[in-house]
Amino acid sequence: MAIAAFTLDGRLPDFAPFIAAAIPFPLAIIIDKLRGAPGLQSDSRHNPVTQLFMRFITVVALLIPFVIIAAQAAGNLDLLILGLAVLAGMVWVPHGWGADDPAGFIHFVMRAVLCYAAYMFVPAQFRGAAVAGAAALTYIYAIVAMRKPSSVR
Repeated sequence: MAIAAFTLDGRLPDFAPFIAAAIPFPLAIIIDKLRGAPGLQSDSRHNPVTQLFMRFITVVALLIPFVIIAAQAAGNLDLLILGLAVLAGMVWVPHGWGADDPAGFIHFVMRAVLCYAAYMFVPAQFRGAAVAGAAALTYIYAIVAMRKPSSVR
């Protein structure tokens, strides 16, 4: 997303931030398949941490129209990128609580601070790319810091 926003500048399609925000889920499934892990299983729906995570994805999805309306009212695609970047980070907070892992909350706070800083301090022509890049950087922290089940270690 950061590269597309930088390269396309003002010509980035309005739907691009939605695709970028949704990509981690199918990528996680692909990574599981490449590792030989079973991926999604019907038994997973009974896991309370998974239930909490999926319910909060629903909460975030219900907040996204607010971001769309704000970006449309402001006529600012960068505001849409910022809103989606921050909201996409929120889903990790209850997951961390449920897994007794502070990395989810730290990821969200780091992501919000970096994205807001990029939005406020980066020149307008690079703003959308900087916000998307800041969000992407926080995944590096999440991958390293989040506790992993013993089956993945």
